[in-house]
Amino acid sequence: MKTKFVFAGILGMALLAIAAPHTWTFQKGGTFEGDYYSSGTSAVVVRKDGTNNIFKIADLSTNDQAYIAKIKADQKQARLDAEAKQMASDGMIELTRNLIQNYPEKLDRKSGWMDAEFLEVGGDSKYNDALVTDMLGFEVRDKEQNIYSRCVVTKGLSTQIDKTVLQLQRGDKLRLIGDVVIPKGELAGGWFMVSRIEMIESATEKKAKEQQDTTAP
Repeated sequence: MKTKFVFAGILGMALLAIAAPHTWTFQKGGTFEGDYYSSGTSAVVVRKDGTNNIFKIADLSTNDQAYIAKIKADQKQARLDAEAKQMASDGMIELTRNLIQNYPEKLDRKSGWMDAEFLEVGGDSKYNDALVTDMLGFEVRDKEQNIYSRCVVTKGLSTQIDKTVLQLQRGDKLRLIGDVVIPKGELAGGWFMVSRIEMIESATEKKAKEQQDTTAP
């Protein structure tokens, strides 16, 4: 796969454009006027008059914590959208189970991506003696809510992608990038040989967001 992700500049502008004036409220009292600039797992950077101010997210109000989470989700979606647009312009194909199974001859050796929910390790590959030795298979639910059980990664690569698969949790939302391969004599459709996995939203993050939504005023 020779995809070049050249959307970094556009993405950077999109992320900065999300920043907006905001009044921040602290749980122990007091407020602060400033623009969201960036955030990590435990702190947020707020810019005011050209100066960066760092606050612990845990010290902010529930509403402000939700505000930060929303901005980060929008940033992630902007990155995913930019990446998908770039991949499509490079000739890659957005894949689904139906597309792979119904048009295998047109997709053989083609590069693509699939946004899906991880279900479990296993799938059809555990029944295929030709693949089970050096491949690890797993099952996902694609964006059309169809279960696809023919995702595979190569074991033992320097990228340790097989170990990444073994660490996934049911419900993790992923972007899978790789190539469709149709083995000679294969009649049941192609295999998706995944070479890269991006986390869109972990099952843990989703659960935390749902809990936050139920407790928000």
